[in-house]
Amino acid sequence: MANIALLNRCNLKCPYCFANDYTKSKGDDIDVDTFLELLDFIAPDREVGLIGGEALLHEKIDTFLELLDNDYRFRAVTLFTNGIYIDKHIDYLKSPNLIILINVNSKEQIGKLFDSVDKGIELLINNGMRSNITLGINIYKENQDFTDIIYLAKKYGIKKIRVSVVIPQDKSEGGINYFYRMKKTLLSLCHKLKEIGACPYYDCNAIPECVYTDKEKEFISSLPFNSQYEREIFIDRKSTR
Repeated sequence: MANIALLNRCNLKCPYCFANDYTKSKGDDIDVDTFLELLDFIAPDREVGLIGGEALLHEKIDTFLELLDNDYRFRAVTLFTNGIYIDKHIDYLKSPNLIILINVNSKEQIGKLFDSVDKGIELLINNGMRSNITLGINIYKENQDFTDIIYLAKKYGIKKIRVSVVIPQDKSEGGINYFYRMKKTLLSLCHKLKEIGACPYYDCNAIPECVYTDKEKEFISSLPFNSQYEREIFIDRKSTR
């Protein structure tokens, strides 16, 4: 799937975000003509992702979503968002071909804005979009608290959770040592998700299989994946590409 970066602005400054160095308060938003040219270029893929910055900040996002909803060339569109402004665009977020991937930040990080994310998810579900919602979580520190994403997944019956183990920008620690250190936190999340019948999945940054013990691999294999392929990706036996 090709991604179109609509803008480089964001309304958050997450401590784990690799893009903090180039996100801005304004500027460099793509225009409609450029968007259409990009659609023509990537159309053979049949899938497209809309990313930012925060995609819902673009003043033409409703136009972009409407164009894609009426473009027969695309069978699937994924919108990457922090979920804060869902209510402002709900009329354009009801397409059956649209996957809405909401990156969940904790109340500790975003304060009262978390309530906007909660209400936005409820609004999507009230408009028949439950099966089109994926929640995402970035694992960026040891013993990370997952209370808030578990709360949302359980409250709204969302079963698919996109997981990314953030690669630190500080390269002083060797990569494999970092994964050994972070696997406990990842497995803690997996246990919590299994308790509510939800399942994690990767699209990148899989912890290598060699980091897990046989017992840990057995636990991972017991998670309610949608397919054996997803299971093997999670244990890093298959590539997502």
